[in-house]
Amino acid sequence: MRKFAVFLCLIVCLYMATEEGKAQRKVVTAAEKVMLFIDGAQVVRTKQIEIPAGNSSLLFTGLSPYLDARSMQVSAKGKLTITSVNAQYNYLDSVAVSRRLEQLQQELKKVAKQREEQEKALAVVKAEQEMLKTNCTLGGKGYTPSLGAIREATTYFAERMKVLTTEELAIRNRLEELAGRQQQLTREQAQVKGKDMKRSGEILVGVHAPAACTATFTLSYYVKNAGWFPSYDIRSGSLSEPLTIIYKANIFQHTGEEWKDVALSLSSSNPSTGNVAPRLMPYRLNYGWTAPVYSRELNGNIVSGRISDAETNEPLIGATVRIPGTTVGCATDVDGRYSLTLPDGQNRLEVAYVGYASQTVYAHSSTLNIRLRPDKGNLEEVVVTGYGTARKALNGRVAGVAATMAARMDDMEEAELADESIAMEVEQTRQPTGFEFSIKMPYTVLSDNKPVVAEIGRYDLPAVYAYQSTPKIDKDAFLMAQVTDWNKLNLLEGEANIYFEGTFIGKSILDVNTSGDTLSFALGRDRQIAVQRTKENEYTSRKLIGSTQTQTIGWKISVRNNRLQAVELTLYDQLPVSANSSIVVTAEEVSGAKVNSDTGIVTWLLTLQPGEQRDLTLRYKVKYPKDRRLLVE
Repeated sequence: MRKFAVFLCLIVCLYMATEEGKAQRKVVTAAEKVMLFIDGAQVVRTKQIEIPAGNSSLLFTGLSPYLDARSMQVSAKGKLTITSVNAQYNYLDSVAVSRRLEQLQQELKKVAKQREEQEKALAVVKAEQEMLKTNCTLGGKGYTPSLGAIREATTYFAERMKVLTTEELAIRNRLEELAGRQQQLTREQAQVKGKDMKRSGEILVGVHAPAACTATFTLSYYVKNAGWFPSYDIRSGSLSEPLTIIYKANIFQHTGEEWKDVALSLSSSNPSTGNVAPRLMPYRLNYGWTAPVYSRELNGNIVSGRISDAETNEPLIGATVRIPGTTVGCATDVDGRYSLTLPDGQNRLEVAYVGYASQTVYAHSSTLNIRLRPDKGNLEEVVVTGYGTARKALNGRVAGVAATMAARMDDMEEAELADESIAMEVEQTRQPTGFEFSIKMPYTVLSDNKPVVAEIGRYDLPAVYAYQSTPKIDKDAFLMAQVTDWNKLNLLEGEANIYFEGTFIGKSILDVNTSGDTLSFALGRDRQIAVQRTKENEYTSRKLIGSTQTQTIGWKISVRNNRLQAVELTLYDQLPVSANSSIVVTAEEVSGAKVNSDTGIVTWLLTLQPGEQRDLTLRYKVKYPKDRRLLVE
């Protein structure tokens, strides 16, 4: 009877295990569609599954551990009802780590036992050696051993001591080996204990089907640690040629998922930014009260530095550095260094690298080194994939080509590009809150710390070139390009590499946050336009008349065009503007410039022929009470 009860229990347990395995099935899916945002991505997966009658559970495995459970959506086409959806995590390494810790513990016990045995053997050898040394004297009082007995005892003593010394040396060598093995096992044990558990995301879906059926499930969720940011190559062969803008998408993903041959789209939207419109607070005046304070960012320009591991100080290659809330960003080079041009009003940097905790820091100086603390994962290499296009007019779609390259030659001709590449389509569409770039071919982005740079547009645009200079601040002339109808290109704010006449000039910011149909940006300094600003000493003076004094200041500005073609130059200077009725500023000579009476800005619009030099004069006088001190430059 007892045997029957045991047999019955076994049958029940096997049945329950079988039913549990039947009730919950693991489902492996592959990403099919990915919408990549400025920060984050929306992943869509589909799978056709045979569903048994009754209640069952489907466990969708192999998902990103960074998925946002609040964004999760599961739908199914078939004769069934989805009863529950839950997100969970599976620590893949936990079982392996526990098993390895147990193995290490057993090996340590074995080594400790071996060391104890060797220590005992060494003690026996040492005791026998001491005994031989103590009893090496033959005979006693009144007894004289024979010569043969002495020889026999001496031979035995020497041979036995030699054997014991050899045994002692061997035991000590084994003890040294065992001590090294013990240290190695102890270090490995500490590493395994301190190892972060690798996890993966899972979605558990409960379903009920009145009868067995086939259903197609669709999973959609938002995932972090992915995104893209735009960058540009702006090229101009000369002042008489059109401007070429190469539009590039810098794609990265550290989600833990593999996106192989997916339908990839890039969106200018950013779900991670706040969507609540700001509101003004009442501005109430009272003695001792202050005005409402709102969050404001400081202005910035270029910030550079090095991203490294906080523990080893090793450079982090391919770490992404972005400005939160914008599309401006870059990646670190092989030395872990970065350089980023900050738009006006921004001074925060967001640094991310797979396996490390992300940081958001404030850039208070032009050099900012950042140390990230490791989490899990390592970097391997950086791959840059370029997508070029045959040059043609913009017609709503961008024809492109695909090629893997380390760098693109500056002087590559259109025919060469067409011969070496295969065409790829990138369709651009406008959405209510931005626009999208749909790559019309299967695309692969692996989660392996290999940033990808994809060219998504190339435009040849007519441009108006002009120079501008403010010699009071900087005596160089800056070449400016003005492009009309730029809003048809779906450009985003981003960093731009400037090339002029086949030479890399430097970096700039393509600022699209402007009104109007003309986009203006700097192409760099041109030292073939010489500008000088010197003080006219013969006109600079100070005179006292009655109760007032008058101070006269004169400046001479010389400009020369050393180019072989005529250029347009806008020259800026300024007159001081009085902020007190007792101070009177009078312009005596401005050489035909336009003067803004509110700001004091003086503007000359010049056309300079090749080799032409123009001398301009800016002279003004300031009248103020003689008993007051006024700094006038």
